[in-house]
Amino acid sequence: MLFCSDHGDYAGEHGLRCKGLPCFRGAYHVPAIVRWPGMRAQAGAIVDELVSLADFGPTFLEGADIAVDRMFTGRSLMPFLRGEKPDEWRSEVYTQSNGNELYGIQRSVFSNDWKLVYNGFDFDELYDVNGDLYELRNEIDNPAHAGRVRELYRLLWRFAAEHGDTCINPYIMVALARYGPAEAFR
Repeated sequence: MLFCSDHGDYAGEHGLRCKGLPCFRGAYHVPAIVRWPGMRAQAGAIVDELVSLADFGPTFLEGADIAVDRMFTGRSLMPFLRGEKPDEWRSEVYTQSNGNELYGIQRSVFSNDWKLVYNGFDFDELYDVNGDLYELRNEIDNPAHAGRVRELYRLLWRFAAEHGDTCINPYIMVALARYGPAEAFR
């Protein structure tokens, strides 16, 4: 059994009323409640690891003992449901938007500490997710974070390349990125 939302609504956060292209925590950080019959995880256990809605497909497939010969962007959450922590779990989560009615290509990468948002239609963003919980200070131009920014772009474009993201192309929105897709292979 799974209870979750596909997105959050801003409900006034950042002056916004509902979901949309902005990549703030209010839209992407959603609760999920999972119960799987026969699993030994303690009732009410909380997992603080970085998980994604993309993890539910692989979870259901593993739970149903269905092998699939393809790559997923998500990973099975079954170890957590068994009360275990996988040996190697992700240290970042990636999001993407391919635009909406009005504008925009957007990608993001975030860890437990930082979030980088690549906006093909606007200024890019960098937030200290622990020191700026409400994401009010865009640190993208802060010289103290130049190395971090470059590394996060590298992770973002590498993930995009590994997953066949069509955003990696010579179009002007990508060509004008602070660090472009070539950064993935440096």
